[in-house]
Amino acid sequence: MPTLAKPLKIGVPGSTTFDKFVKVLELLEYDLPYEFEAYNGSYTDLVYHVYNKSYDAVIGDVTILVDRLQYADFTYPYAESGLTMIIPAKPEGSPLTFTKPFTWKMWVVTGALLMYTMIIVWFLERQYNPEFGGPWNNQISTALWFTFSSLFFAHREKVHNNLTRMVVAVWLFLVLILTSSYTASLSSMLTVQQLQPNVTDIEWLKMNNLKVGCDGDSFVKDTWRMCFNFKPENIVNVSSEDDYPKEFKSNNIAAAFLELPYEKVFLDKYCKGFTATIRTARFGGLGFAFQKGSPFARDFSEAILSYRRREN
Repeated sequence: MPTLAKPLKIGVPGSTTFDKFVKVLELLEYDLPYEFEAYNGSYTDLVYHVYNKSYDAVIGDVTILVDRLQYADFTYPYAESGLTMIIPAKPEGSPLTFTKPFTWKMWVVTGALLMYTMIIVWFLERQYNPEFGGPWNNQISTALWFTFSSLFFAHREKVHNNLTRMVVAVWLFLVLILTSSYTASLSSMLTVQQLQPNVTDIEWLKMNNLKVGCDGDSFVKDTWRMCFNFKPENIVNVSSEDDYPKEFKSNNIAAAFLELPYEKVFLDKYCKGFTATIRTARFGGLGFAFQKGSPFARDFSEAILSYRRREN
């Protein structure tokens, strides 16, 4: 039995949290002196250190796997475990989609050309054309409407000055180029958006030789390589959950595979840009590891069951 002089030596992954352990510990019927020691190697190596008695136990986000059971006794899982595929969510249609074919600079230049043409037409026609006569506000509004409606080739006002006809001819030619370019760009954008694939199938990823991201320090990488026959060069190591959006944005990966608990954390943080599609595999859950034959494994399992019952 551990004592204050010789507490339970517990190995912990260097980046994990221990709130579950502390809460479960409070449900034990006896005091259990312990000390933590951080370990920055792989999880399988960490569990092996329980087997060679370097640690009395291992706690943290340790997945219960068949090959790890030969090294340690695991408690009842305190959380589910499985692999989930994360992909970028399809962007929703924006009310301002019609503005995207042109940059804001192009819109400013187009507006400036429209106003410039309006002023020239008004200046040349106001002395000879009664439709452009009358009060100042009527002259300006008629010239503006004439120039704007010419964007859609719907202008009805007649021009009398030959110089105006030359200006209008140049303007209509420019309008033809602008509208053709705008229509082509908008059609292309909408078509690409509709044809953007939904990555929902592992076989589709392999068939198209696409790369996937996962935590290179966990067993997930070996799972994809051995169980799903992914090429090693198509598996990208992503060390932090904050790096996944960068990898997606740079098109370095087409999908990411996370264990279920981390998927929930990731989507809570990046819910607007990503979505979970399918659960590709299930494992034994997350649990604590103790030395073979240790009575603490049973005690902690009972405490975990009591804790989960209280949570529900």
